[in-house]
Amino acid sequence: MLLPIRDENPHPPGFKPKVTIGLIIVNVIVFFLEVIYTGQFFDFTNQSAFVMFYNWGAVPGCITGAFSGVDMGGTIQSCPAFPELTLLTSTFMHGGLLHLGGNLLFLWIFGDNIELKFGKIKFLGIYLIWGVVAGLVHIFGDVSSATPAVGASGAISGVLGAYLIIFPKTRIQTFLMLGFIWRMMHIQARWFLPFWLVFQNLLPFFIGGFGVAGGGVAYLAHIGGFVIGLATGYLYKKTHSSDFTYGTRYGYGSDFR
Repeated sequence: MLLPIRDENPHPPGFKPKVTIGLIIVNVIVFFLEVIYTGQFFDFTNQSAFVMFYNWGAVPGCITGAFSGVDMGGTIQSCPAFPELTLLTSTFMHGGLLHLGGNLLFLWIFGDNIELKFGKIKFLGIYLIWGVVAGLVHIFGDVSSATPAVGASGAISGVLGAYLIIFPKTRIQTFLMLGFIWRMMHIQARWFLPFWLVFQNLLPFFIGGFGVAGGGVAYLAHIGGFVIGLATGYLYKKTHSSDFTYGTRYGYGSDFR
């Protein structure tokens, strides 16, 4: 297991990643609203949680119109009035504390530098688009599924994909846990992020028989978000070629080449 701790990618003096911080705050607030509604904390697994996720999570069958409700053991839970909106609302919900913590760790480490490059308004808009696209890719895997999908993972995967293209040589301080071997390493993004994609998403997806959400993980959403993030990063690099030609006093030059 590779756990990122921080990236060695300094900001210009005075820069504050307000959108990244704002997204983290909103996710935390929504999480505590989930705690209040369900009465659970580490994992949301009771009946109240199912109703909550069914109303605000992205249910493929509701979004595609495959059905209008699901049988909850004698009672029918109807689809939301506007199920398409759940592609957005689901990106701010999480299935438990570890789910939230893991996502926000990646957003905090990688989101600030992408916000710096895209600008605050564009970054917010693109982040939400990444989340929607990732949700659509997830739905494509099983258009009639009644399982709600929640989490910021798809949008954050877009952040990771863009980061790989824009900052490939940035070193990521990483904690390696391999059996009894525990050590701190410094791995360039061009190695760390493909490793994350392959070993934590592609391999589980294919080994699981193309499972859409094997082990409760929406692998297709991660893969789709990462791919659209790669495309966005490539487009940014093409349209801002001068930024990648001249270095800056903050050390970005070597990351671009």
